[in-house]
Amino acid sequence: MKRRCLILPTLLSLLFVLPGLAAAIKTFRIKKVGEAPNFIALNQDGSMIYATSFGSNELIGIDIAQKLVTQRVRVGSGPLGIAIADQGRIALVACRDSGTVSVVDLEKFDVIADIEVGGYPNSVAIGPRGYRAYVANFGLGLSGRFHIIDLREYSIMATLKMGVSPFEIVVSPITELVYVVMGGENEVWVVDPDKEAVIKKIQVGEAPDGIAITPDGTRIFVSNSRTNDLSVIDAELMRVLVTVPIGEMPFGVAVSPDGKRVFVVNTGSRQVSVLPTDLSSLQGKTFKVDKDPTDIQVGPDNRTVYVVNERSNTIVVADVP
Repeated sequence: MKRRCLILPTLLSLLFVLPGLAAAIKTFRIKKVGEAPNFIALNQDGSMIYATSFGSNELIGIDIAQKLVTQRVRVGSGPLGIAIADQGRIALVACRDSGTVSVVDLEKFDVIADIEVGGYPNSVAIGPRGYRAYVANFGLGLSGRFHIIDLREYSIMATLKMGVSPFEIVVSPITELVYVVMGGENEVWVVDPDKEAVIKKIQVGEAPDGIAITPDGTRIFVSNSRTNDLSVIDAELMRVLVTVPIGEMPFGVAVSPDGKRVFVVNTGSRQVSVLPTDLSSLQGKTFKVDKDPTDIQVGPDNRTVYVVNERSNTIVVADVP
């Protein structure tokens, strides 16, 4: 049975309406970021950010210092999720409509391989050992798929059958267990890639979308867009510790590199919520972004935050002290 401890709704005002906090967060916008950009990834030093442009079937490179789009390359059709691999030298892009994962050389900014997976791939993540990638695939009908890809040969090592609507995924940096958000099941499925098997199913809120994990691999955060809350999972116990009320239609989630803060994109309320990962305080922060924010990344300084906004074709860059 799912065990959840709901923080009192009366405390919600502490989380979202602290006077003066939003004003302290400075932002600027990078405009004309493709057409309907959805997902983003940062390079290692935080100097470049890469966005998938769903409407133009491109991967776009943005120079952060110049605040400009400087690189473009056509990938497969309907690009969504993106991950950086090979010590920042390549990007993997899950292309939903073409049923492929495009491999992009980030130095030449050119597609060097297209891995055929079929179905509707939507998210990709890299294992900590660097030679395996993991792909969530909507599949066909009610049956999703999960692929393990060998990055040394750009080939599929294994494919697992999943439930309804596997979406976002994260990989434990410690155990390499893979956590898959199952949007149609209201669960997170835990995959052991060595055993090539689902070893646990964790009940979360309704219509889960985003997921992030702390750098030490101990806590996992899952945004539930229908119940407007955030499920906090203990990775060792593999169960939900607490469910935290959040903004309207939470979607993308990111944890700062130092593991101290979690950032949640609230698509419906066009804002980002900021919480301590240990939930030691409800005195969180929020700041406004543009129309239909979807994904979020945190820079290596732990305070520069990047939010991609689908309907605005922008990336909002925020300094969150």
